[in-house]
Amino acid sequence: MDDKVVCLILMLAGFVLVHLFKMMRLYLVLMEHRLPFGKFVLLYLRTTLVNLLIPFKLGEFYRIEEVFRLTGIWQVGVLSVVVDRFFDILALFFCLLFVWIMGGVSAAVLPVFGCMILVGGLLYLSVPGSFSYLNRYLIQRRASRRSMAALRGLDVVKAWYDFTANLIRGRAVMITLTSAFGWAFEILTLTMLARYFGLPYRFEDFGRYVDAIFQAGSSMQIQEIYTRYSLMAMAGATILGYVWKLIKSLFAKQ
Repeated sequence: MDDKVVCLILMLAGFVLVHLFKMMRLYLVLMEHRLPFGKFVLLYLRTTLVNLLIPFKLGEFYRIEEVFRLTGIWQVGVLSVVVDRFFDILALFFCLLFVWIMGGVSAAVLPVFGCMILVGGLLYLSVPGSFSYLNRYLIQRRASRRSMAALRGLDVVKAWYDFTANLIRGRAVMITLTSAFGWAFEILTLTMLARYFGLPYRFEDFGRYVDAIFQAGSSMQIQEIYTRYSLMAMAGATILGYVWKLIKSLFAKQ
């Protein structure tokens, strides 16, 4: 079989698997809210399309609004995106660490991601113990406006923690694994894309590719091609999704 045909097949398969695993990750986060699967797929397609259209992941604000519209809980809209991003960065951090170990080239964002994971993890783990101690301490103190305001603030923090825990309870490992598989297949897709177009791209270039995504004004040729074709593919998939929804609704009325 021709080398370009093999590259094309692997590239298309890799792209589908990238988004399948990313969609599974978000579905795991929102699983407890029992969203209709068809509506969830359309949510993923259109919000991913918007994210590709708007730079710097600003399309996540649209995803927040869409999740809120489907669940009716605005905290879930915000936290589903925060949790999804956290596990995405967690898996990406380990992928970049592996690339650094194997290729000797470190991404500039690697220490930034490490700090974000450390701070986010410590904040999440510290809430239960800190809440119990501070709540008991403030209750035992003489009642005052400050202590009552602090207690109300603690209740808000605990409520947000409970929302977050409900999104990941029992599924943290699965969410991390789906993120890792998503990035692994993205590396495969980029490699095959580069080979198909005859572009210079090595394993360790993945770190530079990630840097180009997160650094303003920086870009790689492979990144521009991948973004362009991803946008076209996601637009086509979104249109097909809504056409399928329309056909189903027409048959249901008969």
